[in-house]
Amino acid sequence: MAGLSLSGPPMVHLERQVHPPADVDATVYFRETKSNRFQTTPEPIGFQLSSLRRTVVGPAILRVQDVKIGARISTIHVTLSQRPDRPGAADDKDDLEVKVVGYITVSPPEMEEGPICKGTWALSPPPVSGSLANGSVNLAALAANGMDGAWMRLPRPPPALTAPQHLEIYAPRPQGPRTLESRQKQVVDQWVRFTPGGKSVARWSNEAVMFLADTFPAALDRMGAMETSRLLAMEELRGGQLKGNAEKKERFWYPTVTLNIDLKTRIPPEGVEWLHTRVVTRMLRGSRADLDVVILDPQGELIALSTQVALVVDASRNTKGRAGSEKL
Repeated sequence: MAGLSLSGPPMVHLERQVHPPADVDATVYFRETKSNRFQTTPEPIGFQLSSLRRTVVGPAILRVQDVKIGARISTIHVTLSQRPDRPGAADDKDDLEVKVVGYITVSPPEMEEGPICKGTWALSPPPVSGSLANGSVNLAALAANGMDGAWMRLPRPPPALTAPQHLEIYAPRPQGPRTLESRQKQVVDQWVRFTPGGKSVARWSNEAVMFLADTFPAALDRMGAMETSRLLAMEELRGGQLKGNAEKKERFWYPTVTLNIDLKTRIPPEGVEWLHTRVVTRMLRGSRADLDVVILDPQGELIALSTQVALVVDASRNTKGRAGSEKL
């Protein structure tokens, strides 16, 4: 955390580096300003975020405002601001623009204690089997050998994709040729280990789960294939000839528009080494796609659910500075 200045309600300012999850700041805010109201510090159970402009790695100001403070459920409004991302922008701390806005809902941990009542829900279709007798993936073998059954470690993505550099991702080996059609139909499953900074393996924490909920390279490939298919259909309607070099034209940027997260189960203090993610996209329309994300621990316990809206746009818009991205 770059700095912390609490001036009391209704508004406080938190200054930090972008990328560590926002739930750390929500917990800090309640611990520092509401400690006399709660037996234990409330922890996040849900997020509703809207991305207004793209963020960059670096200092940011988080402004927190009370919306409702209750004994069981409390909600705060948060805005994340940075200096404008455009050529010639003044290096002035007061020259800020809002990048992300959202609501964070918290609840004291003791309110979440007691028996859990589960429904009959399960992943459908079921994930690809591993080598164990019950069909599960042998995670020890996956870590040691980079493969287990049909599962294999994915190559590290190019440096331009910064977020996946902090992950070690394993996915089922593709069956048959990778065609445009097959890439659209796949359900994306991944086993993931956390490697902050691209270095040694760390254990997943409740805060790091927030990062995982928005990181899934294979799902972006599927969205890119869906957008390419859509563009091909448009070209055919116009009598164009894009089909011959469709792959060369697949250079997309995937900005998140909205992100909602429901935290179902807290990870224990010692953390966990592995988490499983299932990502589904139901429809892409006008370059706008939905993503449903389910996160499970190795025992199949539901950790978090996430839904988001993302755009699929020409990657060149992400290299032209703020003026280009603002047009979105």
